[in-house]
Amino acid sequence: MNIGPIIDVAIGLIFVWITLSLSTIQVQEWISTLLNKRARDMEDTIHEMLANPNLKAQLYDHPVIRGLTAKKRKEPSAVAPGFFRYPIVRGPTLEKRKLPSYIPSQQFALSLFDIAMTAGTESSLIQQGIFKIRDDLEKEKPKTRDQAAIDALNILADLARSAAATEAGTAITNISLDLLKKKAEEFTRLYPNYGSAIERALTEAKVIKHELEEVSKKQRFVKSDDAALNQLRGGVAALSVISPELNQSLSALLLNVEEYTTEKEKYVAKARENVEKWFNDSMDRVNGVFKRYSQGIAFVLGLIAALFLNVDSINLTLYLWRDPSVRQALVENATAFQFPKEKFATDPEQAMQEFRNQFVGLNLPIGWVMSESGGKAFYDSNCQLFPGDHQAFGIPVFATNRCIAPPQSNNQTNIALKFLGILFTAGMTAQGAPFWFDILKKLVNLRSTGANPIEKEGSK
Repeated sequence: MNIGPIIDVAIGLIFVWITLSLSTIQVQEWISTLLNKRARDMEDTIHEMLANPNLKAQLYDHPVIRGLTAKKRKEPSAVAPGFFRYPIVRGPTLEKRKLPSYIPSQQFALSLFDIAMTAGTESSLIQQGIFKIRDDLEKEKPKTRDQAAIDALNILADLARSAAATEAGTAITNISLDLLKKKAEEFTRLYPNYGSAIERALTEAKVIKHELEEVSKKQRFVKSDDAALNQLRGGVAALSVISPELNQSLSALLLNVEEYTTEKEKYVAKARENVEKWFNDSMDRVNGVFKRYSQGIAFVLGLIAALFLNVDSINLTLYLWRDPSVRQALVENATAFQFPKEKFATDPEQAMQEFRNQFVGLNLPIGWVMSESGGKAFYDSNCQLFPGDHQAFGIPVFATNRCIAPPQSNNQTNIALKFLGILFTAGMTAQGAPFWFDILKKLVNLRSTGANPIEKEGSK
């Protein structure tokens, strides 16, 4: 059996599917960027890992993570904050906080350890309360949102972070808890509408701090000769009040870490490695969800493109099988095709134009034509949804004499078979251009090897 024509038809079909995939990839990326899907999925997963919205806000506002955002927060203005209370001035200054779409595991572990080491300090608890007030303000509508207050809260949160580091004894700075409370009082005078919320945050921080001290007296952990590890475990113990789930997760990751560490390794480094693996495993699940989402978007876009361009895989298969000249021309283009990864990254429009030029001159049954008949299109033998003998397929336009038909009408298809072929094309397009390019290379290599010598001798 000569499988050469079968391979040629397969190569031609895959080449068309690659074209549709490349045509939709830019729209797919645009939709994902517009919806910020990857960043939101990662944010939801980190929220589940930390099991506390205030801790999540602390992590995302940490300088190590905040530096990953594409659009950094603006520096505080020298203009008096009250100047921005007027809507006509405040409107142009609004800036949406953009979440990072990717966080390296090392940065995540470093930020989380820094937060855990200061978790038992009153300043850290005040910072969490400040973030809660800020997040509530950011959820308000732009017309009623007080951007000046949000900017002041961000500055206050930075002071709280430094004060927490000072309180934990890990930073060289003059900022203290008393200075933080003084700045909080200044905030209540500037923004009396939020004074009660700030006072409530300060009171809650003091109450939780007292609870943490009581818990720390009851909890005992085996101390190590590594001071950093002891401080980390103390902070993790403090998390039992703030976020019991995170406390349980980190306690499991730090359990017996000394037994799995060589003499040359640091205990904290081994603990950080465990946290990084925990984060990477969680992100693998996020990537799987995003991949399925991307394939769904690609299928919808592929269906729209295939329907609009009339890329019917069933009809195209029959056409390539019956016309060796078109099949040969399409295969020659596919054989010389190289997937332009770098070109698409630097200049996608030019890459798409060069790719489309490879189809110039090929008379493929792709696209639609609009024709007119003498009477109503529905009664025209050349415009039938289910054509019979001596009839041609077409889609009549209601109440007109116009007919939408493929460029090469015949009676080999009908509306049901046409939709099935287009649906099949959309499904193949959703697999992505890189997937079909790998298969295309294998088929081209198989085709170039020629027939097996034993088969040649047997055919004589």
